[in-house]
Amino acid sequence: MMRHAALALASMPAIAACSLPSMPSMPSFSLSPAPKDICSGFGLTIDTDFASAGRHDCAVGPDGNVVVSVDHEPALVEGINPSPWFAFRITAASARQTYVTLDYTDYNHRYAPYVSRDGRAWTPLPAGNVTLNERKTRATLRLDLPQGTIWVAGQPLSPSSDNIAWTRNLLSGRGFEETRYGDSLEGRPLVGFVGGGGLEAIVVLTRQHPPETSGQEAYRGFLDRLLKRDDEAATRFRNRTRVIIAPMPNPDGVDGGHWHLNAGGMDLNRDWTTPTQPETKALSAWIVKEAGGRRVVSMMDFHSADKTVIYAPPLTSPSPTIDFLNALKTKFDSTLSQPPQWSYSHNINGGTAKGWALETLKAPGITVELWDPIPSADVRALGAAAADALIDYFAN
Repeated sequence: MMRHAALALASMPAIAACSLPSMPSMPSFSLSPAPKDICSGFGLTIDTDFASAGRHDCAVGPDGNVVVSVDHEPALVEGINPSPWFAFRITAASARQTYVTLDYTDYNHRYAPYVSRDGRAWTPLPAGNVTLNERKTRATLRLDLPQGTIWVAGQPLSPSSDNIAWTRNLLSGRGFEETRYGDSLEGRPLVGFVGGGGLEAIVVLTRQHPPETSGQEAYRGFLDRLLKRDDEAATRFRNRTRVIIAPMPNPDGVDGGHWHLNAGGMDLNRDWTTPTQPETKALSAWIVKEAGGRRVVSMMDFHSADKTVIYAPPLTSPSPTIDFLNALKTKFDSTLSQPPQWSYSHNINGGTAKGWALETLKAPGITVELWDPIPSADVRALGAAAADALIDYFAN
């Protein structure tokens, strides 16, 4: 599908010096802000001065072609997930064709590129415009640049404010309370929503890992169906169930263009057993408080991966609602054209939200992983099917 042979750039001139923005007062273990204008030359300027931009450096060759480094943030723990995220903006003095090579060093190309004229409406770059080297560690993009600015990103951009606003709009008028349950390492608000009472509760979250927007889309399909389904069973479920929602647990990582981590260099989905980061400390405490002793029937955590798969605890786990997993699998198998794979395991020291849910809430924590390029209709259908399974199983 993609041709081998990367575009070789000739020797490169020295790039113009870039000045770093002044850093705010931060704890010593926090990461510095990404630079903004990262290189320029031959009528091109490449910058990262927008939310969710990648953490890049770059150089412009003598032929006007560009190499952009795609390197991950410093990680406190070895074994960062290979999620080589990229997002940058190119401003051209005149319309022209150019080549941009993404240099992943020791990582492999993962995200198919998208382009945008305004940072909001996105179009996939045709596969024929992308060439990989043999090891898939460099991807060369052929770009037809207009005069002015285009954005290039590994997925359509969705900064932290986006999913919070989407959730707020969906919940408006439905009896939900918005709360600031804490602050991120860099001082961004950690926003949650709670609605309903009753004897039971569910927990829903997404975007622990910054670039995972297909998981966010499934989260939206899930909540949309959960709150808009209009029948007696759905009404009964909502009347008896408290819904606890965290739409953006990692705003620093999302807005900072991180691959997998928060601003403290930690994978938040490995920090739940004994939390070390302000995000996981605040979120875990808030969930327990809002559950308020109710029976938590499930905790749904939406992510993205290189395939669609459900990670769940073993069916023999000591949870009063563990049998819901069979109902969920049956719903997926009977309603989806391509049901997800399933993987059952539990590691008490794994640090995942899924494991924490089982140990602390006695609820089956479920990690829902969506394939990166899954079609929007399919991802929404999976989210809706998960909501239907919850309603149909617990409404009676």
